[in-house]
Amino acid sequence: MKFVLILVLFNFQSGSEVITAEFDDMQACADAALRTFQGVDAAVELRALVPVEGATVLDGTMIAYNADGAETGMYSCSPSRSTNLGE
Repeated sequence: MKFVLILVLFNFQSGSEVITAEFDDMQACADAALRTFQGVDAAVELRALVPVEGATVLDGTMIAYNADGAETGMYSCSPSRSTNLGE
């Protein structure tokens, strides 16, 4: 099974950047996301997104916070739909 990384780096001056990639396993996907955020701030902290009541989000969506506690981005690693078509 393949996993798709959808990652957004927040940049309020120039606009947010969206990154997508595909991985063979969930851990490789999560590790790539962590490395990406560590490139912005080595002291990044990842926390699960707690959606507001009634909101729908991808399972496993994580928010990245910098050392000052400001949100720097978000990501999700989800099973690729193309690999699930035959299952």
